[in-house]
Amino acid sequence: MLDSSSLRSVLTLLSVASVVGCGLRSDPFAPDSLVSDDGNDSDDPGDPNGPGTCVDPLPIPFSPTTLRGELSGRGFSEGWCGSDGGAEDVYVLRPDQNADVTIAVDPGETEFTPTLRVIEDGCDPGDGFTKVCARDIIDQPYHFLARAGSVYSIMIDSRDGAEGKYAFTVDFGEPAEAQCGVHPEVIQQVPGSAFLWNNEFSQGQGHVDSYCGGPGRENMFRLRATYPGNAFARVETSGAFAPLISFRRGCGSISEIDCVTGPAGGIAELGFFIEQPGDYFLVVDQAEIGSGGYQLRVDFE
Repeated sequence: MLDSSSLRSVLTLLSVASVVGCGLRSDPFAPDSLVSDDGNDSDDPGDPNGPGTCVDPLPIPFSPTTLRGELSGRGFSEGWCGSDGGAEDVYVLRPDQNADVTIAVDPGETEFTPTLRVIEDGCDPGDGFTKVCARDIIDQPYHFLARAGSVYSIMIDSRDGAEGKYAFTVDFGEPAEAQCGVHPEVIQQVPGSAFLWNNEFSQGQGHVDSYCGGPGRENMFRLRATYPGNAFARVETSGAFAPLISFRRGCGSISEIDCVTGPAGGIAELGFFIEQPGDYFLVVDQAEIGSGGYQLRVDFE
């Protein structure tokens, strides 16, 4: 996520820890990790097995569409970002092929402030892997990588006591670059040079997804290449920051060339080859949603 308070600094290199390959992930949701808990005091018992629940989710076609609904009463599911003690509608997406999926709420047709949650291969709290948990979906769209063979529970949730109609769109394809919050600092490819950067993040939802995960906050840098050549990126983190490095051609995950992850408070390293001049992107992301800092070094041959 764009953070203009980032300050460049020279890194003090520590001993290299072993890098954990991408793929093994666990859901960060846990009752004691909620950012906020708005409770649930509704007297309406609702139906935990009815349409629009984890038991009977509403289908989303694998094509651009607009969906509308209305919420009232109590809810049966909560996520780590809070503001979801009220009713929710659960939709399900089964993609035919890998795709970047963008979800945007229509403020003109939405009568409350919704929370968006997207869970891969699960629905109930603690089940599957939470890819998106965002309370500001009314203000900006969110996108995520949907993989063929996986199932995605997409939830429009509400605060306790909230009710009203809503509408949202589902689109497929490369998301607009603005959705990734590209950092203003540009990495310039210069033979024999090194790019250095550091930053600190609090716990929260990011805007860039990856084949290696990446729900947490991130910095996405434009990398301006002027010649074919090798490059090497190293990220060292502190606290609960589980590093993820992604090298890609665009904002969406489908444009990703390579990625790697490391343990929380550890190190991730990625070597990559730049095939031709042009603009690429290097993302320092998180495999989970923890808070902590990172130090980035990119070396060019």
